[in-house]
Amino acid sequence: MIANNITPDEHTTTNILTAISSLGPKALEKGKQIHQQITQHKFDSNVILLNSLIQMYNKCGELNKSIEMYDQMIANNITPDEHTTTNILTAISSLGPKALEKGKQIHQQITQHKFDSNVILLNSLIQ
Repeated sequence: MIANNITPDEHTTTNILTAISSLGPKALEKGKQIHQQITQHKFDSNVILLNSLIQMYNKCGELNKSIEMYDQMIANNITPDEHTTTNILTAISSLGPKALEKGKQIHQQITQHKFDSNVILLNSLIQ
């Protein structure tokens, strides 16, 4: 697509990130390139796309980058959804006790956004 000067849209980019996620750490550099394209094309306010980006960083082992992405969403007044929150809790739980404070912040946001009836999300919180 890019070689033919066709700009991928948000849906295509989400699918590309899903494919990269399935490849794990060996595809991290490609994922970073896609992240740059997301920023270039100003897709960085699309929650579904940001969820895929956070998940890609998780699966590629860049847990701190996932948390950074989440923090940027909050700073840019982009409201995370239940998928975002589940993804970020996965990253936080993998970091162990040093991420406890961040986990507590996420728990407050879960209550604030009334996600506290989502069983999958609550299971992620328990981990």
